[in-house]
Formats: sequence, structure tokens, C-alpha cells
Amino acid sequence: MTVTVIGSVAGAPGATRLAVGLAAAWPVEGMRRVVVEADPDGGRLGAELGVGVEPGLMALALAVRSAPMTPDDLLERGATDVADWFVVAAPPSAEQAHSALVHAASSLADVMHRDPARTAWIVDVGRLSTRSPSMAFARAATHVVLVTHGSFPHLQLLPHRIEALRSAECHVDVVVVEPTSWSAGEIADFVGADVIGVLPEVRARRDDLAAMSTNAWRSWWAAVDDVAAYVARDTTGPPQDLRVLPDEAVRS
Repeated sequence: MTVTVIGSVAGAPGATRLAVGLAAAWPVEGMRRVVVEADPDGGRLGAELGVGVEPGLMALALAVRSAPMTPDDLLERGATDVADWFVVAAPPSAEQAHSALVHAASSLADVMHRDPARTAWIVDVGRLSTRSPSMAFARAATHVVLVTHGSFPHLQLLPHRIEALRSAECHVDVVVVEPTSWSAGEIADFVGADVIGVLPEVRARRDDLAAMSTNAWRSWWAAVDDVAAYVARDTTGPPQDLRVLPDEAVRS
């Protein structure tokens, strides 16, 4: 199975954008890539990608409660194709999204966990804590990636959250969004987790997903390629016990 959870602790550091980037940059040929929007605060991918929210997460939440499902069923009943990958969009309503996840997250995570490595499930869970209804995905994941801004007020929120997630048997990695005053190694030592990427801050006139195809995002995509290679390597082999990537291996 290949389940990667993308979340954050505070602010809006770009977790959803990273989830989309990983789907586009996934390096393993022959694997389907599915971004599942499992943010209990509601979704926006359906609107930003222009695909709407149906069938989406709500349809899957209803379907998985009525009958056993396979990974193919999840795609058929809840996913919409976007280029060469798929998205399961959440409703914009926090009340609806939260309810769907409370009732269906465990069952959906179990289906993804049992998928025999044919699909890269990239699950955007929004702000992740052990109280989140999306914790079932985190427990099923090979990697839980917390995306954070690189300033100290944001970084100082991570150590206790990482410790709590590890107590829940999650493998936690960190992606830092610039600007930051510290190296990847220094941040890893401080937060107590692998720093698997440092994403450059992109200053562009447009802030929607369509802007990601412009030249301004070129350095961001190079860094995402590195993150995708790191999380995808467990598709073909056991995870390696790394403390942090060498600074020179993280593009900025």
C-alpha cells in the first residue's frame, strides 16, 4: 500500500498545494495517483480544479457504509480525473466534511491500506491533531508529512504535535516552506523529525492552482520532485531510517 498524508499544524502553509504537486510529480510509472481531500474544515479543490464536489467525499462516505468496497470502487464512485491523476473532492461545508469523515474515514483508510501498491493515495487532511476525524488516514499512512512555515512561531508548534502523532504510531516527516533562518538539519534537530524538503516561497500575482504551471513555480516544482522521490521510494522497498536529508540534497 502507498498512503501519504499531507497536513499542517497552523496557518495555511500550502499543504493542499503540495498534495497536488505530489500527484503530478509522482515518480513511479504505472501507479494511479489519487488526491483525497479529507479536510474536516471543508474543501476547495473541487472549485479550484473546476470539477465540482460530486461524486467526491460525500458519495464515498455514503457508499462505504452500505457495502464493502475495493480501491477500484473508491475511484469509480468518488473520484474525478484531472489530467493523468484523480481527485476526491470534499464539500466546502465544514459541517458536511466533518460528518463524512467521522462516519467513514476509518473504512476508507482501511480500503486504501489494503490496496496492493497499485495506487498512490495522497490524502490532504488539513490541520492534523490526534483529535482529528482524519487520524484514521494518518495511522494507515507510510508517511505523514506536516507542512509548516519556516518562522519560529510556526516551528515551535511542531515538537509536541509530532510527539503526539508518533504516540499514535504515525511516521512523521516535515516539509518547511521558506523563508526560514535555519538549515534543514537544524530544523530537524529542533522539531525531532526528518525534514524531507524545503519549498521556496513563490511570489506570483496569481495564488490559485492554475498559477502552478507558470515559470515562477519552477524552483518549487524542483523541490517537490525531491519530496515525491522520498515518499515514493517505499513503494518498492522498506522505509529507511533517516534522521534528515543532507542539506545539499534539499533544493531551495
